[in-house]
Amino acid sequence: MIRLRAAFLCLLVARAASAAWVTNDAGECVHQWTPASLARGPAAIANAPLLPFRSAVGGAQLAGSDRTPNPSWPHRILLPPLLTIVGGGMGLVEAGIWLGTGLADTLTGGWFEVAPDEATHLSIAPVAPAFSETRAPAHRRCGSGR
Repeated sequence: MIRLRAAFLCLLVARAASAAWVTNDAGECVHQWTPASLARGPAAIANAPLLPFRSAVGGAQLAGSDRTPNPSWPHRILLPPLLTIVGGGMGLVEAGIWLGTGLADTLTGGWFEVAPDEATHLSIAPVAPAFSETRAPAHRRCGSGR
């Protein structure tokens, strides 16, 4: 029962699992550590096991949204399962990355923000595979480049 409570608490805290990027008096974008940064690592670790499945579903969605005019029959038959398998495989590799970087963020208290921002927001929504052009770009910090 204690593990269940701890997992629920991690889910609640992970909602705001990002450090603050603020503009200082000189107009520069600077990193400001916040207590919410402590949840970056555990959120990435909790999010990683589902990533292969989320990425496989994203690959299937990518195949379903293919707008190739007049595709051949092998294209129509082979594309969905192949993109699903390749998406799941890439998700498996990425899950290892999310686990490792989540561990690093856990050990450093989130100061270095090693885990990708996408890994620190708990979700079960499908993820576009890493090879996809439809993958969302990294968010901008302080309104300028990353």
